[in-house]
Amino acid sequence: PEDVSEVQLAFLRILSSRASQNITYHCKNSIAYMDQASGNVKKALKLMSSMESELKAEGNSKFTYAVLEDGCTKHTGEWSKTVFEYRTRKSMRLPVVDIAPIDIGGPDQEFGVDIGPVCFL
Repeated sequence: PEDVSEVQLAFLRILSSRASQNITYHCKNSIAYMDQASGNVKKALKLMSSMESELKAEGNSKFTYAVLEDGCTKHTGEWSKTVFEYRTRKSMRLPVVDIAPIDIGGPDQEFGVDIGPVCFL
């Protein structure tokens, strides 16, 4: 983050026992998590933690995110959003440093991302 020095971030991580962060994916004709047509999460967004761990929809619970709202489940031609939340006891994993949308690149597909602040507890 541009407004926090590396030293400050290091101390926040060391002194915190938990951390969380929300990512909001704005979509138009792009699946973010659950694909309503197939009923699976194969097109779910992937996130990269600051420790280069891949955070995904399924797998080891230490590296999976929660979905608070899923409005990007089908191609409707309308804008919607999906809100992801990652909570961890390993505060070194945050912030999220990269995202990988899977269902993107086709005609009339668009997306945007809002990266929420990290909450260190």
